[in-house]
Amino acid sequence: MWRIAFISTLLFLGVSAGALYYQWDEYHTEATKQSVLQHDIEAKFTGNTIEVVHHIRGAVTNTYEVTVPKEVKDVSCVKQKQCVKQKNGKTIVHVPNTHTISLTYRVTVAQKEPLFIKEWLIRFHTTQPQQMNVSLTDVVHPKGIWAADGKLVGYVYKPSFSFFMWEKKGGQTVPLYFQTKPLRTSFDEDFSIYTTKPLNDAERLFWRQNGVQTLVVTPFRLQYMTPTFVIIPDTSSFSDVQRAYVRVQLEQRFPNSVVPDWIWDFFVSYMTKTEPVTTKAKRALQQLKQTLTKEEQQTFWTLVQTNDGQSLTMKKLDEWLGKAYGGNTTFFQCEQSYMTFTERKMLVVNDVKLPTAHVLLKDGQQLFPFVPIMRTLGYTVQRSGEAVFIEKDGARWRFFINGTKTVVQQWDGTLYMERTEFPKWFSVYISETSEEIHVVGQ
Repeated sequence: MWRIAFISTLLFLGVSAGALYYQWDEYHTEATKQSVLQHDIEAKFTGNTIEVVHHIRGAVTNTYEVTVPKEVKDVSCVKQKQCVKQKNGKTIVHVPNTHTISLTYRVTVAQKEPLFIKEWLIRFHTTQPQQMNVSLTDVVHPKGIWAADGKLVGYVYKPSFSFFMWEKKGGQTVPLYFQTKPLRTSFDEDFSIYTTKPLNDAERLFWRQNGVQTLVVTPFRLQYMTPTFVIIPDTSSFSDVQRAYVRVQLEQRFPNSVVPDWIWDFFVSYMTKTEPVTTKAKRALQQLKQTLTKEEQQTFWTLVQTNDGQSLTMKKLDEWLGKAYGGNTTFFQCEQSYMTFTERKMLVVNDVKLPTAHVLLKDGQQLFPFVPIMRTLGYTVQRSGEAVFIEKDGARWRFFINGTKTVVQQWDGTLYMERTEFPKWFSVYISETSEEIHVVGQ
């Protein structure tokens, strides 16, 4: 609030928008660090267009690759004949040795309300830290609400114009929203709120805790979300917009992720404690809660969150799930109906290693691969329909798969016998080391 008061006071004292901008910039010392690519943007809304003067300071290289949105027209360079060129299919800006440059361009604006302008700034692609200060002078609407994807640092209404100023870290575009219809306005530290009616405490707390800087609740049917800028219709339910916002957060936290839609539904439901929408997400969340302890579930979510900034894949999710549980799984990769794991230990039968046979972990049980174990022990195993016949030295056994009194189970086409069942039917002894599971028998 003190920054808003500071800016507004200067304006009411008669300071022009341009002069004000540079006074504030001097005050904001962090943005002048040499390591930061500083964007000082002066924009003027004339009703049909936004006229932009885009100043760049703190350049550390002579050329930058940029993206010029299709809405941007008539790009030119102040004090230079030509600084924007095409090279190998890319748009390049050449910066002089002063490490500064100024671009001018305009953006055509559709005549409608509300105004929502998403792409209107030239974006610089660099690993160098970037900082944006944006000022907007509206010479058409002396009244009305302008909101942007940035931190509001000042605004004022004059008889012939209105003026707004925002700051934003990074080099992204700064979407703009405008409506003439009044909205309730409040400022909660760095949180600007424009609503048709007051927010309840739960809603206000949610948006604040998640780092939203600007929230617009509008009577128009428009919804747009970034992690810091939210526009929602006043007819939306809080649970719906909460889920939509958390998904936006997740997709930015894990960029370029190659996962199906139900994975996002799965994560959103867990984080918002709401019911999943998709069938696969419902099943996955149910399996997670049934199979893993609360401590193991927390370990899984912690592993996911510690990989913030990386892209998600189904293989990575299986790796983190397996690490939390203590086994290997392809639950996500194969989109399985049941959550099963295999022991990471080598299975050894009478000193013979079976690298392709794995002990299955399911519902708190160890299920041993029946056929390879029995054949390694010298038994013959044959299957006929739902019956399995075993023979050795004239002795015979017959089991029915998944019968009333289950001894031999089938999962994904493989036959298993639970660990405690083996000694009841055959002369075997099972033991484990840190790396191997041993089956010893006659």
